[in-house]
Amino acid sequence: MSTSKTPIKLTPLHATAQRLGATFTEQRRWRIPEVYTSPEAEIAAAQERLALADETPNGKLLIEGDQAESVLMSTFDLGSLQINAGRNGIYRLRNDLFFISTPPGRETNVQKKLTTTSAASEQFITVTEVTHGRAEIRVIGPDSQELLSKVCGLDFHPSVFPNETAKQSSLAKTTQLIIRCDIGKLSAFSIIGTQSLGPYVWDILMEAGREFGVVPIGREALLALADN
Repeated sequence: MSTSKTPIKLTPLHATAQRLGATFTEQRRWRIPEVYTSPEAEIAAAQERLALADETPNGKLLIEGDQAESVLMSTFDLGSLQINAGRNGIYRLRNDLFFISTPPGRETNVQKKLTTTSAASEQFITVTEVTHGRAEIRVIGPDSQELLSKVCGLDFHPSVFPNETAKQSSLAKTTQLIIRCDIGKLSAFSIIGTQSLGPYVWDILMEAGREFGVVPIGREALLALADN
């Protein structure tokens, strides 16, 4: 029986998760935390207080160019988006710059679709796959807005920062892309930035969230929350 020689990919938060006592699983060749304490305790923390999760394996693409909107609309039947607004994982950061978030492993197919549409329509865009160069931390729970307000100058009230909003800002003196991506009625934000800064940002969020009883959660709890 043959075995795959594809190397296992580690997120920049792998050592942090080891230190926190996580057990691990694999997702699309990424090694990610499955559980830290128990799924029940982690689910309760996210629903009642505050939780952090490592979602670095999510696919990440940057689409740039004056014709980016036209290509995206043709590829995904996407309506026009205002700056900082998003729909179905596609977010407009500037007139000529978009960010796409995909489930782990699907970024390659999305990139192929975009380049095919671009070539067929003779519209020039630049598509950059940045999954491996970015860490992604999910902040989940009723206290997520209060936590982020401690480390970032943006206003996170839902009237100003509704679901499917994306803004680039300084967070703990680092440049991060902050996306509101609620889980049902549960407030949730993705913090996406340079891979090397991932452990630092995680530690800052854990320290700032101590007063809220923040806990790390793994993939099993995340799947359960998404199913509720």
